[in-house]
Amino acid sequence: MEDHKEAINDLFKDLIPIVLAGGSSRRFGGDKLFYKIAEKPLIKYTCENIEKIFGKEPVIIASKANAEKAIQAKISSKIHVDNLLGGPITGILKALELYDRIMVFGGDMPCVRMELVSEILDAALQGFSIVLPGWRNGFLEPLHGYYSRGAVSYLRRLYLHGIRSLTQAARLVPGTKILLIDDHSALVKLSLYNINDRDDVRCFEDGVLAGEEDPCLRCVPWIQMYYGG
Repeated sequence: MEDHKEAINDLFKDLIPIVLAGGSSRRFGGDKLFYKIAEKPLIKYTCENIEKIFGKEPVIIASKANAEKAIQAKISSKIHVDNLLGGPITGILKALELYDRIMVFGGDMPCVRMELVSEILDAALQGFSIVLPGWRNGFLEPLHGYYSRGAVSYLRRLYLHGIRSLTQAARLVPGTKILLIDDHSALVKLSLYNINDRDDVRCFEDGVLAGEEDPCLRCVPWIQMYYGG
């Protein structure tokens, strides 16, 4: 037990948290990552929460335009540009050029929870190249996952063969582990709360504006509606 705990702690120390910020936010009707809540951009809440979990500042992989916005808003001191902009796959490949082991999150995910992160990293210790939360219906959560350099050659080859869906690509990478989370509690599933449109942001925004210590708890009904639990 102590050896396992030490291995998890070592992985937390070595692993680099990555926040992707390359999307155009068409469904949101504006740049959702820089949508301000209490004068702070949404992506800043995501980065601050991730920093609390990992004890280190996350690295942002962004489009050139979003990288410039992130620099101006002082979101992170570690920002790299994905010049290919081929979706999350090229963002992850860019991150894996720089780091051996990463955990990737969307910039619109301000409620990442330690419980789910720990479960994913526990599976990563078994030697899998990719570990993703998923559902019995086959849906995966590729922007809340662990990726290692062992997946690079496969992801690159799949991308060059025209596969742009990260979900599809992850399924084809040998050594991908899917953690089924259908039966997890809503509080654990809260880690997957992400914002796609103006309705999605309201629960979190209400919690922030009310000054609540954990504004994410306002979004538990949102999680139950979409994910159950």
